[in-house]
Amino acid sequence: MKQKTFLLLALASLILFTSVTQAKSRRLTPSHLKGYEALYAKEPRAAALKWFKDARFGLFVHYALASLCTDGKAEYGRMVEEKGSEKANRELFDKFDARNFNADAICDLAIAANMKYVTFTTQHLGRMYMYDTKVSDFTSVRSAAARDMVAEMARACHKRGLGLFLYVPPEVARTDDEHIEQNHTILTELLTKYGDIAGIWFDGIGYYHKEPENYTRLSETFALIRSLQPGCLISFKEGAIGQEDYISPEHFLLPTPTGWDTKERQARWELRLERWESQNRSRWEKYFKNKPAEINTVMQVCFNRDGIGEPSGWINDESARHLTADEVMYLYEKTRSLGANMLLNIGPRGDGSIHPEDKKTLTEIGRRLKQSLK
Repeated sequence: MKQKTFLLLALASLILFTSVTQAKSRRLTPSHLKGYEALYAKEPRAAALKWFKDARFGLFVHYALASLCTDGKAEYGRMVEEKGSEKANRELFDKFDARNFNADAICDLAIAANMKYVTFTTQHLGRMYMYDTKVSDFTSVRSAAARDMVAEMARACHKRGLGLFLYVPPEVARTDDEHIEQNHTILTELLTKYGDIAGIWFDGIGYYHKEPENYTRLSETFALIRSLQPGCLISFKEGAIGQEDYISPEHFLLPTPTGWDTKERQARWELRLERWESQNRSRWEKYFKNKPAEINTVMQVCFNRDGIGEPSGWINDESARHLTADEVMYLYEKTRSLGANMLLNIGPRGDGSIHPEDKKTLTEIGRRLKQSLK
């Protein structure tokens, strides 16, 4: 009888331990990895990579001080040339109130478009940090807005099960003595203050090619990220040292051969391919040929993709034409045919509101994609 009681108690303890362990595992699994809990418990990075490949579609959000410039990057450039960067940035900083920035509305639009993740700029044109940081007082928290935009995006994404990737500007990838301590402080803040982060999206691969001596300790930076959040993916545009989890080239996935719908776009692809060959071919063959890919592109017509329009379409430009649903579907289907995810950018207006054309197009895209799944 005693042996039977002992066995029953042992079985009950085992059931309780298993239940608690499973519950703990579920609690610790990031909200965007719902459905990948078992794999995440064993291999967080593998779970994140599988989720990323399945995700297919994400929303890029470029919001910065330069968003206050009606004509986008071009106007911001003229302003800096006329007044100097410090004065120009301070003038915009004093006006930045983000009165219509709504992280919930942005995330709802992403879901309406059938997107699974959002990539948000933590700092971009104008040099203002979009969050509270100890490395600078030039932050959105100290601006007229008095808000931590990264915190708001994190809450909205986590609530909806969307993955949140954080864009960091080119200098954050630098590992020379002048930058590495501050950059590691920045990354530590971003990965410890805002909950689960799906990935860190490094910009500035061109600087890496020009001055590789400033990036000799990238392995340490990547190791820091993974020590803080083992499921956090890493991208550095077309890739640098092979330890990145995926590549995210602008507009085109090179060198995969493809034909484009206009002669202007075909010409841009061929020019970019020519430039790419000199910098990336050997690295791509060695490290990135079989890694996941994401093509990041824009809702606004831009010269670097379309051969017409302004050189850059990342920051809102009121003079730019926005893509129609048919045009976005063409780019999405082209991207998927290459086996890549699509990261489609919107540039909120200076007040933080979403351009109505973007809202209309992305809502229609979501309707079409959901219809195709039926």
